[in-house]
Amino acid sequence: MFKLNGIYRPVTAQPFLSDKTYIELQPCKALSPYVCCFWGTPEHSPETASAGERDILVIPDTCMDIIFYVNMDKSEVNALFAGISDNTFQDRTQAGTASISCFAIRFYCWAVPLFSHEPMKHAFNSFVDTDVYFKNFKRDLQDILMDNTLITDRAAKVEQYLIKKLDSNKQNNNVMNAVYKILEAKGTPTSAEISGYAAVGQRQLERLFLEYVGVSPQKLSKLVRFQYLWHDILFDGNFNMHDSVCKYTYSDQSHLLNDFKRYHTLSPGDARTFAYKTR
Repeated sequence: MFKLNGIYRPVTAQPFLSDKTYIELQPCKALSPYVCCFWGTPEHSPETASAGERDILVIPDTCMDIIFYVNMDKSEVNALFAGISDNTFQDRTQAGTASISCFAIRFYCWAVPLFSHEPMKHAFNSFVDTDVYFKNFKRDLQDILMDNTLITDRAAKVEQYLIKKLDSNKQNNNVMNAVYKILEAKGTPTSAEISGYAAVGQRQLERLFLEYVGVSPQKLSKLVRFQYLWHDILFDGNFNMHDSVCKYTYSDQSHLLNDFKRYHTLSPGDARTFAYKTR
């Protein structure tokens, strides 16, 4: 797992968003191979409680999230699990309304089985109660989330909990080798190249991926390729569409544009403009 650390980091549609209702925190070093970030409401306060609802564009990021909604007035916590997804949608956040604050854990998709008690076979495009995949997580973390109003304090306590829950014996080395090949090749390797690197037959590897990742190697490759392309569009000052067609093995520019819009809904130029509006 540690060889994946630092070679890949997915980007959201609004990566510069940071305000009264949303912020991201990096995990401690021990969890960085498994947790992409913690995110949510910076602080529960009357100021954020009056901020109102807001739509956030959610694009495929190859991650899976546990999302806690903390209602201070009712002294209750609701928790949902969002599996790996290839859908793009508008999320109307509940954070900052009716005394509800939000705290979430964003896992890299291949790391989730190390914390979950269930396989990932049905996690694709799922949005279910957290207990379905993480037994007792809500029960164990409820007091932490209720007793701490700052996201920094919540994250510090949740980190301690996750480190205790981490079971590295659940890791499948064949899957992790295949994931490494997909990330190292920026989502462009063929099925034969992936299975060859993992030293596992293609059909067996597909079965393993459904159990440990929730999608096939081919589907994960497409999502990873989209993420690398999106990263280039955002941060490469010399980004060139024609060069990217070759770099990411698209058949032509039209193929690249259609694939990007399939996952983002906006054209590359409009997506970049939208992302930088919140900077």
